[in-house]
Amino acid sequence: MDAASLTRFSGIIHDEARRLTRLLDDLLDLSVLENGQVSLNWSRTNLHDVIERALEATAQGLEGQDLSLERTVLGEHIAIETDTDRLAQVFINLIANARKYCSSETPVLRISVRRLINDHIQIDFADNGAGIPEHKQTVIFEKFSRLSDHAKAGGAGLGLAICREIVVNLGGTISYLPGQGGAAFRIDLPRVHHTVR
Repeated sequence: MDAASLTRFSGIIHDEARRLTRLLDDLLDLSVLENGQVSLNWSRTNLHDVIERALEATAQGLEGQDLSLERTVLGEHIAIETDTDRLAQVFINLIANARKYCSSETPVLRISVRRLINDHIQIDFADNGAGIPEHKQTVIFEKFSRLSDHAKAGGAGLGLAICREIVVNLGGTISYLPGQGGAAFRIDLPRVHHTVR
């Protein structure tokens, strides 16, 4: 075998090993979340800082088109009690999905935050692509749910299932918002963590 072939096959093996490692990590993470065995690290933080962290994490190294953002940054400055790592994980997944799957020629992701009267907050992530077909909207949070081109996706369809479990463990809900002119997700979270005894 010549050096060029050896290098090429070594690269394929390395990429596949990384993909399988990510898959195993996701499966273990989902199992822990579903069984309620997750240990959450609650702390007080600024929601804006969690959003910024997610945007920084998705700014580089991800396949997909450049994604323009629409935000009202001042409205993001809300004090919340949450597990910042886990909440950032949810935001990263939603932003990465918009980057990969938004079908618009000029992709835009709108992030909007509202504080509700019941001391909850809503965070919406909505892109300007084609959205998710109505007949597939009921399964998007299910394990191994793949809604688009498998080759482009590169994952196993666990991302949104993990997001749902994280948000539930944080005391909130995540839902798909139809009729928004693109793929749109809403996260509803309590602003303050109440320990269940």
